[in-house]
Amino acid sequence: MLPKFKNSTTYTADQIMMTLSAIAYANPGDIPAYLANPKYATMGEWNLVWGPGVTTGNLMYVVKYKYDNIYAVVIRGTVVSFSFATLVDLYEDLDVGTQMPWRYPQVPGAFVAGGTLYGLSELASMLSNGMTLFEFLASLPDRAFVFATGHSLGGCLTTVLAPWLQFRLSAINPSLIMLPITFAAPTAGNDVFANWYTTKAFEGRSSRLYNQIDIIPMLWANLPNMQNLFPPPGPSCPSYMKDIISVVNDWLVDVDKVSYSQPNGNGNPLPGSATKVTDWFLEASMQHDHNYYLKLLNAPPVSISGMAPARYIKRRRLMSGLAVS
Repeated sequence: MLPKFKNSTTYTADQIMMTLSAIAYANPGDIPAYLANPKYATMGEWNLVWGPGVTTGNLMYVVKYKYDNIYAVVIRGTVVSFSFATLVDLYEDLDVGTQMPWRYPQVPGAFVAGGTLYGLSELASMLSNGMTLFEFLASLPDRAFVFATGHSLGGCLTTVLAPWLQFRLSAINPSLIMLPITFAAPTAGNDVFANWYTTKAFEGRSSRLYNQIDIIPMLWANLPNMQNLFPPPGPSCPSYMKDIISVVNDWLVDVDKVSYSQPNGNGNPLPGSATKVTDWFLEASMQHDHNYYLKLLNAPPVSISGMAPARYIKRRRLMSGLAVS
């Protein structure tokens, strides 16, 4: 059951969490100013209470709702362009070819990408005023609601951070109610992990939202569908990109012998529409953009200072071994 917001007739939890996820792309020092802006779906009603914690490739912060004991842990994605090399870079840097057992708690047969578990360790080690995220959340009052959310990489990491936190906090404050909401998230683990996450760990308290024609949520459970993704008037996938997709998919299945599955089943698909641009990579970038997600959710856009629109983004080396977007 979701908590009630004072202005619940204005914006929903999905709109608010996606807005917080978009704000995570701002420069760390600018985040309080974005939170204070009443024009966003957050309506200036969320205050920064921990962080932002920052590592080379990750950023995370915690906010509190002004009118109740409702908190949100927000994990940033990493800005990266879309190009023919991106998929190969992601395959190598995300370490999706190696899976490791899930141990928070131990779930027989549940495996998670090694790169994603590394990302979890990065988040767990972040400090704000000398406190880790776990130490901060352990101090919250009983029956507090704690959302966990993020866009893209942030969504992927949410699917491991939220159950990790719930497992550890259960021994200290079991009354905390954890509510994960992800946007545009690639997969973190196999089908056993995804099923446990959905039906056991959160029992209907988690959700996954994604644009149906965004390529990032198709990583790594649905790679072949990327080849025929954008219907007319959208651009066709280049033949060399189709070859790359096939090679990566075959390598995962035949060489690494790993498989991935999205939590929450079909989730909550959002009806993205292809544009008339002629460049497949530009279309992919536009479909994944945080402001397009806000548009699909009927929420005000969040224009991040210094963050180029999708059509101007140039390809750069991924800053982190976990960078998705």
